[in-house]
Amino acid sequence: MRTTRYRSFLFVPADNDRLLQSAVAKPCDVIILDLEDGTHPSRKASARATLHASIERVKEAGKTAAVRVNGDLDTAVTDLRVAVSEGLDMVLLPKVEHPRDVQLLSGLVAALEASAGIAAGRVRFLLQIESAAALPRLHEIAAADARTMGMMLGSEDFSLDCGALPTPEALMQPSLMVLHAARAARIQAIGFVGSIADLGDVAQFAQKLDQARSFGFRGAVVVHPKFLDAVNACYTPSPEALAEAREVVAAFESGDAEGIGAMKVNGKMIDKPVYRRALELIAEAD
Repeated sequence: MRTTRYRSFLFVPADNDRLLQSAVAKPCDVIILDLEDGTHPSRKASARATLHASIERVKEAGKTAAVRVNGDLDTAVTDLRVAVSEGLDMVLLPKVEHPRDVQLLSGLVAALEASAGIAAGRVRFLLQIESAAALPRLHEIAAADARTMGMMLGSEDFSLDCGALPTPEALMQPSLMVLHAARAARIQAIGFVGSIADLGDVAQFAQKLDQARSFGFRGAVVVHPKFLDAVNACYTPSPEALAEAREVVAAFESGDAEGIGAMKVNGKMIDKPVYRRALELIAEAD
């Protein structure tokens, strides 16, 4: 499986041509064509009818094309039968509660890939956790299928399921649980501690992103394009950070070759975890 890491994901209602036209010009890595909450039930059929053309427009813009399917199995299957086609890169699975949810839909996608002549495993999964019932099974969900590239918490639906408001205090623990399960499964942990529906100040959102990155998240999904520059800036290593990481790598590898396990660089103690963190930063830039 590929190990591409994505910084910024932008939701676009799958039935809204005007918003899609705007989105393809925005600096996002991934456009998620939303067949679920972003599309009114009365317009889901028409959204499916234009889905292939929308995916083509996303690809022509040089972006990764994703589709969020509906959460109930019957509608999800209907969505996938339309969505899995040449050009589709990713499917966002909402309301995942059990590893079997992922495995069953992965089997369907595999059959659809084969039928369409698409390389096996091309379509990746991004999993969305939106209920308390999923929490005890997060590690099994994250590792359930090789098609999965990442996992995120759906802040609004999760808070609703818990009878809570989507405040940072209420979302801190489940956000970290999703993060740790994703990291344990070696998939991308996507998100931040807060409500995705908060469309307030960009500078305040940038602070949330800095916090999320310090926790271990890598990438964020947003519903408004005004946040994209902040997301990309947060998850694009600066030249200064890269230069420091390369200095750390060079010093550690030189010392390691001489049988030295730890050394001092620019006033900091460098050992294997610090070395590996520097390698990860360099890999992000690549």
